[in-house]
Amino acid sequence: MTGTNGPTPSSSLGTAIDLHVHTTASSCGYMTPSEVVGHTRASGRRFLAITDHNTTSGAVEARTFAKATGDDLTVIVGMELSTADFGHVLVFGEGVEDDWGWRSLMPMPRNLPDGWVAIQAHPFRDLVKRALPGPLTFDLPDLPPSISAIERWNGNDLLSKSPDRRADLDEASLSYIAAQGRTAVASSDAHRAVSMHAYHTVFPKPVRSVADIAAQIKSGEACPGSASEAELAEIRTSWRRRNAIGWHLMGLDWLAISAKKGHDVDEASETIRIYGIAQKMVGLGFGASHLCDETGLRFATAMDFIAIVHEENLDPPRVR
Repeated sequence: MTGTNGPTPSSSLGTAIDLHVHTTASSCGYMTPSEVVGHTRASGRRFLAITDHNTTSGAVEARTFAKATGDDLTVIVGMELSTADFGHVLVFGEGVEDDWGWRSLMPMPRNLPDGWVAIQAHPFRDLVKRALPGPLTFDLPDLPPSISAIERWNGNDLLSKSPDRRADLDEASLSYIAAQGRTAVASSDAHRAVSMHAYHTVFPKPVRSVADIAAQIKSGEACPGSASEAELAEIRTSWRRRNAIGWHLMGLDWLAISAKKGHDVDEASETIRIYGIAQKMVGLGFGASHLCDETGLRFATAMDFIAIVHEENLDPPRVR
């Protein structure tokens, strides 16, 4: 894969950081700050950036938890601003957790403190969802100088909302990013654990602080990266499961909706059947191993179903 910043290096050639992750400090998030830290540690990564909507409380809590439970993980505190003029914008910088005057739905600041960086989040989302299949054209605004980068790949879009539009998006997004003279980045926009780190930004030079992140983004050295195609396919399957289960729990005709969206209806039917079994297993205090014994599922797939049950028990209406 390539970006305006040249070929995307593998994480072995740099530090891969997911710059867009939500916790329950966002009304749409399913993972507590400590759970996000746990998932990141389990993946073997050493960096985690948290960007809740208009608050840093989840990121600060995660940072405190990470420091109290080990020294293997650096939590980067960020925020996803809801601006009046440029939609959602990610911002990082030393002291971003302090009260620097930001309030939701204010205009995007035209100047940020030294060492800070701002990223335009998912600018192509609504356009891709509305557009017919085929080449895409965008009529997006010119960005202010305070925004240094653009999310070329957003996992929430490419894994769940518009998973079949990757090829259409690539050429058009590159054209817009190049015209704006910005750095292309990528991130998961994860609200649930399954999507974390699927898309990320690769930093070729050592990262020791948020200032290093800002500098490599502003210089154009950072570039977008992603998990393997096989891993992305597994995550898309997981999201189809979540969608079918969500429609089922909302009392909708999940089979008709699945068919309309081009999903495999047999897969959807099997998903609802296994979800019912998983619910019973969780209610009895059993986990993924018992679900494997009952259904013959692979362990990773059984783990995913157990995670879905726990997520839906938390707050069903949150994310579909």
